[in-house]
Amino acid sequence: MTKQYKAVIVGLTGIGAARPTESSDPIYGAMPNSHASAYHRHPQTEVVGVCDLQQSMLDTFCDRWGDIWPNVQTYTNYQEMLDKEQPDIVSVVTPDHFHREVTVAAAESSARAILCEKPISTVLEDADVMIEAAKKNNVLLSIEHSRRWYPSYLQARSMIASGEIGPLRTIVCEMFSPRAMMFRNGTHLIDMVCFFAGGNPSWVMADLEDGFEHFTEYKGDGGHDPATDPYTSAYLKFDNGVRAFVNFYKAEFPGSKLSLTCEDGRIEISDQKSELITPQPNSRWWSHAPLVQDQFMYAKQSGAVAELVDVLEKGGTLISPPEEARKTLQVMLGILDSHHSGNVRVNIEK
Repeated sequence: MTKQYKAVIVGLTGIGAARPTESSDPIYGAMPNSHASAYHRHPQTEVVGVCDLQQSMLDTFCDRWGDIWPNVQTYTNYQEMLDKEQPDIVSVVTPDHFHREVTVAAAESSARAILCEKPISTVLEDADVMIEAAKKNNVLLSIEHSRRWYPSYLQARSMIASGEIGPLRTIVCEMFSPRAMMFRNGTHLIDMVCFFAGGNPSWVMADLEDGFEHFTEYKGDGGHDPATDPYTSAYLKFDNGVRAFVNFYKAEFPGSKLSLTCEDGRIEISDQKSELITPQPNSRWWSHAPLVQDQFMYAKQSGAVAELVDVLEKGGTLISPPEEARKTLQVMLGILDSHHSGNVRVNIEK
């Protein structure tokens, strides 16, 4: 028989509990856009409990998902939920700076796998405690930097790793939107910089948004108000020689893009499209070709859930382990140190 996995969710904001609108066309199964919808779409997972401090969020979850999980249990205390439901998988969808307690409690419970929202934490010590708790209890810990499960980004990374267009030299990363906040949304793009660079970040120089002289450490509100989390510009150097430029800006124009320049070509990639740019022989002109993406049953949040189930059953490694998420946090904390030290170069320890 196929094993079924009991899942619980701590934190019922949109990324935790949203349900996508289904199409009326003869294509069904909208792409999941939350932890709950990812569990819904995986045939081996069932949500048995949810937790939130606000009763209104619990009531909304039951209204939204009652036809799928009519017997789901609701809690305002996550430890009580872990004790009573004995879950196999725990989703941690609390605010950015509250991941440690829930993740450690989950690792010390019945859970065999944890899917924690990004960033892993806002303090390096918390990240280390989370990593150690997962290792000590032999629990899988995956950090939901969702682009690591996007087919287009994986395809671009494979092309670079193959050496087809030569070794990677530089990465230019841009993000513009009203919510171009470093810890809330910027963490995705900084993680992608680390994902493509392949090495460890060695040092960083940076400048924060004006008005954030007080932001010597994380002082946001969990990602709600953009005014509490700065944008940034930064220059990074990796130990394998890759250089990266990061530029975020709060503007009405929305979007993000990475340019990955290799010795013999460039890949430009965003959530909307990906393109291979190569030089024409004996010419200064460039050839542009779209990268045709393969389609997969599981991607984004559903890819994260499917990967956890697969690794639980077959073994293997995770595409977004906590050690990788720790690098992203190191870069963001290095950006803070650089800004408040006069925009100087700050070394990043391994």
